[in-house]
Amino acid sequence: MQATYFLHTVPIQLNVDDAEAWQRLQRQWQPFAQASPGRQQPIHVRVQVQPQAPAAPSWPVASTGPDITYFRSGPHMAAFFPGWGRFDVNLEEAVIIGRMARAAVQTYGVFEEMLLIALAPLLRRRGYYTIHAFAAALETRALLILGESGAGKTTTGLSLLARGARLVANDTPLLRPHSDASPALHAYPGLLSAYPDSVAHFPQLGHLLQEGIHRRGSDKISFAAESIWPHVWVQQARPAALVFPALTPGLATSRLTPMRPFEALQQLIGQSIEDWDTLTIPAHLQALRQLVDAAPAWRLHLAPDIPHLPDLLLPLLQ
Repeated sequence: MQATYFLHTVPIQLNVDDAEAWQRLQRQWQPFAQASPGRQQPIHVRVQVQPQAPAAPSWPVASTGPDITYFRSGPHMAAFFPGWGRFDVNLEEAVIIGRMARAAVQTYGVFEEMLLIALAPLLRRRGYYTIHAFAAALETRALLILGESGAGKTTTGLSLLARGARLVANDTPLLRPHSDASPALHAYPGLLSAYPDSVAHFPQLGHLLQEGIHRRGSDKISFAAESIWPHVWVQQARPAALVFPALTPGLATSRLTPMRPFEALQQLIGQSIEDWDTLTIPAHLQALRQLVDAAPAWRLHLAPDIPHLPDLLLPLLQ
């Protein structure tokens, strides 16, 4: 099973040998199925599903963390996810070969995260830098909601979509710097996922409490944004503000306080720079610096007044 999707100027050619994995990818990438003039060399992705996860490569370790280890041998990189799988990336030929355990396809978020991690170094070499954020836009100006899992990004983002904002990305917008203008944010495909108590805040999502899809390994409900808000996707917008939410017990009304650009830059570096990819670090740092120079940063102290968040946040896009 194979298809080509167009991630802006980059054709992504997917070849998958498993029906369940293929259905997952088709559902995720559907908003990017329209033909587009890809002006760059395609990225070729082949995904194989097998009963058990493959072994780690014998190449030197380039970087290691609690959930992933990177191996590197010349132009070849491998992202190894213990117990889940391994994605081998040829950085020169733009070819990705992924081998995953069946459990990775069946468990919430694992398959999608593995593919994104494999694509990221090739996208950086095309001038697109991933950011862990929810991005919503009005007209051509976007609000980036940034933070670790559980900080309230998706709930805050859903409040904006429910008030008429459009979706750039639910988890990973692509930052593309410009030498003579502010950077652009580009869409990256993905389903929305939210806990039932978050879904309950929005009447138009009420049916998902009974019908929503729960994947193994998560209590979150996953759904396609376009199934609720037709034509919700916007492919490109300019960053207008950065918002870092934090749940604040005891607070009755959500509020914003300004952040220093350097503080925002520190947080962006910590969640987006991959230390093994030394070739792209200077340009990546420059892109993040351009972002914090272009968009003021705010700390969002979150209270339970979720439906009223757009009243606080949408003026940042004016």
